[in-house]
Amino acid sequence: MAERLFKIFLVLSIFIILPIQIGTAEQTGTQEKKDLWRELNHTSDSILRNVKEGNYDDAKELLNRFSDDFLSIRAADENLTMRELQVITSVYDEVNEAVVSVSLPHKDRVEKASKLRLLVDVYDAPHEMLWERTRSSLITPISNMKSAVEAGNNTKFQNDLNAFINSYETVRPAWSISLEDENYEMIEAQIKYLQHLRGNFQNDKEILEHLDRMEAQLNKIYDGTKEDTSDPSLIWVMLTIGGAIVLSLTYTGWKKYKGEKEREKQRRRDRRRLR
Repeated sequence: MAERLFKIFLVLSIFIILPIQIGTAEQTGTQEKKDLWRELNHTSDSILRNVKEGNYDDAKELLNRFSDDFLSIRAADENLTMRELQVITSVYDEVNEAVVSVSLPHKDRVEKASKLRLLVDVYDAPHEMLWERTRSSLITPISNMKSAVEAGNNTKFQNDLNAFINSYETVRPAWSISLEDENYEMIEAQIKYLQHLRGNFQNDKEILEHLDRMEAQLNKIYDGTKEDTSDPSLIWVMLTIGGAIVLSLTYTGWKKYKGEKEREKQRRRDRRRLR
């Protein structure tokens, strides 16, 4: 009888203790990933600070450390998708080239380093991301473009559009990782169409209407509102852009694309729940 009770106790102990051990191991792994991302984020901040101060050699050394630390993260964070790895690697390469490029203006180097800073911060602070503070850098050029169109000043419009594109390129990698796919693809399509319109400045009414749509979309992004894929304006943009964009963004293709991306989106959500 005593032997039987001992066996029952042993089995119950296994069922009770084993899940606790597994849970503890998972928590340890999750904390390790958080710590690695936090350290990488601090490094990206130091890189940006040194670039701003013109300390390019120090920034280069920090980029070498960044590369080593990122290898550790790749080994520890199994939730990183291939696309995310490509985005991070591509932005890192841009900054690495920028800090050693003698011919590149200081302003451009700072923009490259800022791009990396905003991107890495998405992983360290997914609930309070730095890019959320960049609203004015995109909304202000939109307002300036409207004023230029209304005044018939094509030169100012082109300059303001260039300023907008520069600001967008800085935040774009972070958005490609952190935004809902619908919001990101929508603003991408709108910007491509705006660039198409820049050669038709005389069509001021269409440009102003498109800028209004872009401003509304940007406000949705900064306010954290999910894009409604049934919105007729989305279909309008997809059908208007033309050429290869039409082929890739027609409504039927969009629905199929959305379905294919759902698995990646779910992995993203799973990773953030672990954090």
